[in-house]
Amino acid sequence: MPRLKLAALLTIIPCAALMGGCAGTDFQPVASFGASNVLSPSGYSQKKISDTQYQVQATGTEATPKALIEKIAMARAAQIGVEEKLKYYKVTNVQYGVTCDKKVEFYKGGSTAPGSRQTVLVDVVYAKEPVDSSYVSAKESFESLNGELNNEVVPPDQKAAAEQEARAACGQAT
Repeated sequence: MPRLKLAALLTIIPCAALMGGCAGTDFQPVASFGASNVLSPSGYSQKKISDTQYQVQATGTEATPKALIEKIAMARAAQIGVEEKLKYYKVTNVQYGVTCDKKVEFYKGGSTAPGSRQTVLVDVVYAKEPVDSSYVSAKESFESLNGELNNEVVPPDQKAAAEQEARAACGQAT
């Protein structure tokens, strides 16, 4: 298991054991640069539209600020360009959203709290050579964004504001 995912898991486990979880505390983890999956829905995913077009979605945790989620999506968009040997890319559309999870009751008692996660979906076009001045270098962009993400620290007040914004969008009490 990668260190970042393990660190996030070790942060979540003690929170899950607490009655109210970690909401509203500095222990609430934020999304990191990594692929999302069924067990860890925060992170990025992509959909190939054509050889030169992708949609990249990034999903945060409740405490992940929208700007960080967008940076994760942009870093993945740049990384795809590097991996596919398409030297340049541009983002043609950015859409912000929120995924709302309902409270789930279990058969023998207990339940999960309702949750919310902000999302960012970007449409990306790639090229081997820049078609116009709006295209940027995938390699340089990825190196820059990846460096920023590796050093990103989200202050507690920004985590709390992100939680409130996501919950408000889902009509959940804060």
